[in-house]
Amino acid sequence: MEVGIEKWLFGVLMVANLCLGLYFSFVSRARSASTPEEVFLGSRTLKVLPLAVSVLASMFSAIGVIGFCAHYYAYGFHYIWGVLAFPLLIPVVAGVIIPLLYRLGVTSVFQVRFRGGLHV
Repeated sequence: MEVGIEKWLFGVLMVANLCLGLYFSFVSRARSASTPEEVFLGSRTLKVLPLAVSVLASMFSAIGVIGFCAHYYAYGFHYIWGVLAFPLLIPVVAGVIIPLLYRLGVTSVFQVRFRGGLHV
């Protein structure tokens, strides 16, 4: 890609994010005062797709992508065995761990680890 196209695309994405933020800022002002649960957890009404995209975005950060490439370059592709285990772990996490955390009513696994010492 040429530099001009990259700058234009970056600008469009920044303006789109700004407009999205302003829109939701004004929409939330029209509603009643927000509680911390509404702000940080979306009132626990987030659907599957936005939640999955959010988790993937946090997992595949730029630092992670660069770090994995550097690791592969320095030490080889042995880390790929972890990726091959993902299909086996997804049913376990979706069927056991997530329902357990949901029933406990916790925001994060760190609340379980630290015995509820961390709260939103």
